Amino acid sequence: MSRILIENSQVWQDDGFIAGQTLVLQDGFIEGLFLQADIEHQPGDRRIDGRGCYALPGFIDLHLHGSMGFDVMDGSLASLQGLCDFLIQGGVTGFLATTMTDSAERINAALSALRAFARLSGAPFLGVHIEGPYLNPAYRGSQAEMHLREPRREEYMPWLETGLVKMITMAPEIAGGEGLMREALAQGAIVSIGHSGAGYDAATRYFAAGARQVTHTFNGMPGIHHRQPGLFVAALENPDVTFQIIPDGIHVHPAVIRMLARLVGRERIVVITDAMLATGLGDGQYATGDAFVTVKDGQARLAAGGLAGSTLTMERALHNMMRFCDLSLAEALPMLTRVPARSIGMYPQKGSLKVGADADVVIWDADMGAQATFVKGQLVYQAKGQCAAAIADA
Repeated sequence: MSRILIENSQVWQDDGFIAGQTLVLQDGFIEGLFLQADIEHQPGDRRIDGRGCYALPGFIDLHLHGSMGFDVMDGSLASLQGLCDFLIQGGVTGFLATTMTDSAERINAALSALRAFARLSGAPFLGVHIEGPYLNPAYRGSQAEMHLREPRREEYMPWLETGLVKMITMAPEIAGGEGLMREALAQGAIVSIGHSGAGYDAATRYFAAGARQVTHTFNGMPGIHHRQPGLFVAALENPDVTFQIIPDGIHVHPAVIRMLARLVGRERIVVITDAMLATGLGDGQYATGDAFVTVKDGQARLAAGGLAGSTLTMERALHNMMRFCDLSLAEALPMLTRVPARSIGMYPQKGSLKVGADADVVIWDADMGAQATFVKGQLVYQAKGQCAAAIADA
């Protein structure tokens, strides 16, 4: 594979941007950042003129169900490819395909398709996030009640043993939950507590036992009471726990997002979309699983009025975090890159532009969004039109 030289861009490095240097990609990895005068050009080098755009680590979404009419639960390679084609246009270079509460047959079919998809190159697929079916019915949200059940080892062990499962969202307080948590941790999966009514004492015990994340914080869980601090306060007190947040301005009020950032710090916040299949398609009615969802003004709701995922993209999430919390790009970016990668044990290979990291790079314009996306050094997306000229071969 020839080298790719990204010139004249502002390149992300740790906690800020460096201008006037060239980012070099070689054989799917970051070779380094060099002064132009120090680069010895080689036959076959591909030079890309960034012309003032940003060179960012690609966005990483740990909680995503679908977009553009495609759903992870379709169990289809074509659907997964269509989903990835949409994601890379928005600068996503890594995501966990997130399943829903459903029958064992449908979850098995989804995992079978994902296992085949994992063998393909150039896709931003990092693994699987199992959300349900082992959830507390009282906090199920839009998860199908008819498919909620207690964990059975003979059902979930084949899922964990695929090697695809990077994260599982569960309610450890349900019967059999603690056993599942032990098995998931033993298989190397991250346990995230969600759709759970766990009280403070129980949640403190679960986090001490190895649970390390809270799923879509403030949604699908009890609120805080001064005599019943609950799951959130237990997570707050454990510095190893990170907090997923959906910054669409619908699931969580911006003031509460600001409060979370002040309480836990930005290095413990994982920005997610929780996007469902209507993302990118606009308002209308959609079938997802056994339910029908109506999207109006970007809000996805069940017939009873409850939220059913989001129509958020990671690019919009980045802009929202900057706006909601009065952050610069440099301050907001790690919550979509470094923090999610670190939370699943993949940093700095993912979520960084350090030497030796995977060359998952987005050339990003603050106004026009992603102009080019590289996954492991492969150019998988290039924008069309005037802004595309900014990343044309030099």
